Amino acid sequence: MDRSFCIAPMMAKTDKQFRFLVRQLTKKSILFTEMIHTNSILFGNQNKLLEYSEIENPIVLQLGGNDPISLSKVCLMANKLNYDEINLNLGCPSSKVKSGNFGAALMKQPDLVKDCLIAMQEASSKPISVKIRLGIDDLDINESLDRFVSEVSSTGIKVFYVHARKALLDKLSPKDNREIPPLNYSRVMKLKEDFNDLEIIVNGGIKDYYKEKDNFSTLDGIMIGREAYSYPKKLENVDSIFYKKNDKNNSLISITKNMFDYFETLDKKNEIKRGLIHMHGLYNGLKNARKIRILLSNSSFFKPAKNEIIDLINDNYKNAA
Repeated sequence: MDRSFCIAPMMAKTDKQFRFLVRQLTKKSILFTEMIHTNSILFGNQNKLLEYSEIENPIVLQLGGNDPISLSKVCLMANKLNYDEINLNLGCPSSKVKSGNFGAALMKQPDLVKDCLIAMQEASSKPISVKIRLGIDDLDINESLDRFVSEVSSTGIKVFYVHARKALLDKLSPKDNREIPPLNYSRVMKLKEDFNDLEIIVNGGIKDYYKEKDNFSTLDGIMIGREAYSYPKKLENVDSIFYKKNDKNNSLISITKNMFDYFETLDKKNEIKRGLIHMHGLYNGLKNARKIRILLSNSSFFKPAKNEIIDLINDNYKNAA
């Protein structure tokens, strides 16, 4: 699987509706589900949590959890589905994650992480990967990180998605942990230099990803999160620049029509509402963007809103001509 360009897993964002939107703009990039805790799958609505459409491939199922048996059971379930990879989250910094002893908190427990990954690999027919931080709390980003990566890779794990920041679980909120700890891309590059047999994909704070592509040429890929969510239209050149695929881009009008047609296939109003919210960033930069966002905010009115939005897009193009 070519991991040159990946869309980061984001809670309440990278659901099936947003992934469908992304696929209108890039066919080749790697998509991730939101992080799903194993207990939610084992004791909840498995079909709803794991469902996706084939248009979304290549796609990675990201799991949260700390119990090897539970992770193994979920991997067995996923064997029946067409996910391309399963990822264990070792980087989420939320207080809920810390209190539940999963996500980034597990970076202090490499032996437990190894048990989890061994169980996952034994159960899964898919490749297993991890998403990590440079470190957490009092763990240094040099020897401690090298030791952690060495121990994890000893289980056979070859793919590491690395957020280029530490996580300060005792001091910062999840939002602040995405912004305040300094980015350290050079440390990620050094990790690749020292573990050149591993695939290392860098994540964190990358905005102008077309311009910065060459800066990360020694790595195996880049992962984009909030920038992709806030400005999805920027993704339209990913396939040509990162994958040398020169397929014709969908127009903004075509994407809008495709999204509204997709909403017709959804059963629940809250699913439609979430999908409409995900579209807000699609129109950033248009003169009529605010009017379009107002129309998108009324999910009970979404069918007639389609034509109004298309008229506003056309109006923007006419005025720009």
